[in-house]
Amino acid sequence: MDYEKYKILIVDDEADILEFLSYNLEKEGFKVYTSQNGEDAIKKTIEKKPQLILMDVMMPEMDGIEACQKI
Repeated sequence: MDYEKYKILIVDDEADILEFLSYNLEKEGFKVYTSQNGEDAIKKTIEKKPQLILMDVMMPEMDGIEACQKI
């Protein structure tokens, strides 16, 4: 399957998790965007229009649930 057209936004405040998930999804051919907080995730969602968002629930400032509600 050709995954290049699929965009994924990964949101997590832990850099190691972002790196691990990004590496593996890009290796499979997905276009991956990352964000380390809820505010930036909202901006990138509007800008990049990903088909899938993988978001951590527990983050400082704006948690994943609040960010999802705003998206």
